[in-house]
Amino acid sequence: MKQAIAYYRVSTCKQGRSGLGLEAQQEAIMNYCKLNDYELIDQVIEIKSTRKSRIGLMQALKMCKKMKATLIVSKLDRLGRDVEQIARIVKSNVDIVVTDNPHANRFTIHILAAVAEEHRRKISEATKEALDVAKKRGTVLGQNGKTLSKINRKAAEDFALKLLPLLKKLKEKGVQSVRAVSKELNIRGVPTFRGTSRWHPGTIHTLLKRLKAL
Repeated sequence: MKQAIAYYRVSTCKQGRSGLGLEAQQEAIMNYCKLNDYELIDQVIEIKSTRKSRIGLMQALKMCKKMKATLIVSKLDRLGRDVEQIARIVKSNVDIVVTDNPHANRFTIHILAAVAEEHRRKISEATKEALDVAKKRGTVLGQNGKTLSKINRKAAEDFALKLLPLLKKLKEKGVQSVRAVSKELNIRGVPTFRGTSRWHPGTIHTLLKRLKAL
């Protein structure tokens, strides 16, 4: 049986105490280990880490090297959202498994991180530009977030339209159900609107509903 060490990250102390966010990560990793013959020999929980300070992650990597174990995380963003940081992790010569994209190797993990970062950058730039235009028009943004909500909706619509050609090709191949489409997009490593690497039937349903409305 292969040995593994789990790394969990939650953004606040409150989430760490309540289990909010942590339980989902633990369930995903436990299920993966059971199905793939891994023995979970230890776990590291990091709370309120920053991009510069990831003491828990470094600890988990050292443990993996010492025990020749695989580092397992539930999602790519648990490793970090910074491409340079993930590149250093990939170069650490520790085997890494991301449960929501288990077929990804070190090379594809690096690529997925780069794609996700670029996607977030474009959304951020588009949002900033749209807000600047709104301000110049004299729009009062206020605290209710209505203008920002419209901007985010427009970005989501543009993203959906970009995926439309691929969805049509999948439909021609007989891939039509939301479950089948989500599985195929996950296999291809297509990032979601939020830049993650995991699609679910629910997100596909929302995507198709948005396209239908358009």
